[in-house]
Amino acid sequence: MSKPKIHRIVDGERIDGVSRPAFLRNGDHHYLVQLGIYADGLIDCWGLVTLEEFAADVRRGRVVTRFEDGMRAAVFETVEWEFGRVLSHPLTPESLIAEVRDDIDELNGRPDAVQRAWHAVDAFRVEPTEERRAALRAAYEQIPEHERHAALADHSVGDGPLYDLAMGIGEQVTPDQYRESLDYFEEEWGDARECPARFGRPEPEPEEHPTVVLAPWPPATGAPEPPGLAVLRNEWPAPIRVGDATYASVSEAYAAIDPPAEARTAVMAALLRAKYRQHPELAAVLTGTGTARIHWRPLWSDAFEDFWGCERDGRNWTGRLLELVRSELRLEGLGLPL
Repeated sequence: MSKPKIHRIVDGERIDGVSRPAFLRNGDHHYLVQLGIYADGLIDCWGLVTLEEFAADVRRGRVVTRFEDGMRAAVFETVEWEFGRVLSHPLTPESLIAEVRDDIDELNGRPDAVQRAWHAVDAFRVEPTEERRAALRAAYEQIPEHERHAALADHSVGDGPLYDLAMGIGEQVTPDQYRESLDYFEEEWGDARECPARFGRPEPEPEEHPTVVLAPWPPATGAPEPPGLAVLRNEWPAPIRVGDATYASVSEAYAAIDPPAEARTAVMAALLRAKYRQHPELAAVLTGTGTARIHWRPLWSDAFEDFWGCERDGRNWTGRLLELVRSELRLEGLGLPL
């Protein structure tokens, strides 16, 4: 499937991506949309979400992978229809999630699931131990199910030889099938020890720092437990002392100070510095986000919240200031002057 290249601009930086069609469920309707899949690990799914949030949407059916006769569908403000006869369901929730994960790897120049399986095949052929077979099986199972038939780029055999080596002789693979599959790789791929020359030596995977999205928790559920990155929210109850006053959180302090517009970023920066310098355990969580871009999700959408948050055309000033304070904390940890 052709995936058009797209991009978005974040703080002047171009974030490359690809687009693929999908259906999103909203009530009784299923809307045909274009998902935006970006190199920083965010997916535009009627709003930017992390891969984990996208996976949750797929598994609960908000992103649709199964269609039924009579299902109502639409292209927003363009056309509506009902499915008359559904012929097949090539996608499963897990295969769609795996496909999107592969897209993110490819956008970052990392091997995708098929390429990882290729290397696992030749590693097994060089040293056919059960440990390496288990690694090959895991690599095979990470390939999106609807793409496995093309994993060897040979429509005459599909993924049969790859499957046989991954599973080994047993109920599904006879000794003759296994031998034929070994012969297939010898004939088509040659000496396994030449794998790096053919596929490129797999690079050590870089340390990943995908975009961190700091979303508010639903009021009815209360603060999450364990808190995880929720401690980085400004409304997290972390008392801070500012001058002679103590406030229950950054949000409470900012509301009490109520700075004029021309000073609001300076005041927020000062409050964030106070929070993380007065709470070293929270500073460790912030610096633990590495070099990730931080996206702040607002509590609601209005001009004030859009200034601080990243939704739609929001300026994401809270996220930017958190990145600034994170850099300052790292410098202090190295004993370098600011």
